[in-house]
Amino acid sequence: MMTNEDFLQLRKSYIEIGKLVQKYGYGRYDGILRLLGGQVNCIDSDEDYDEKMKYLLESYRKLFVSRSGLNDFVVYDPDAKLRNELNEKYNDELKNIWDIIKDYV
Repeated sequence: MMTNEDFLQLRKSYIEIGKLVQKYGYGRYDGILRLLGGQVNCIDSDEDYDEKMKYLLESYRKLFVSRSGLNDFVVYDPDAKLRNELNEKYNDELKNIWDIIKDYV
């Protein structure tokens, strides 16, 4: 069973990823942004645990569609150092999410 701490970490990671996608997605990831926002709203909701988990898992799968999903997203910035730092942060947040959700998918 996912703990409140797990939900809070998921929430934080989805927000951080959303910030990067919004800034560096150049409008091509609007559907992903809606899904990320839905994840955060679901976590914040008063839904019961089972309904929350159902939504979170269904939406998680949609985040990684074959085209224009998070699996294709890469932060690009002309500053190579910043680009590497941001992509590392992005990958760390994805890993945080996977570490929490892997037992449920």
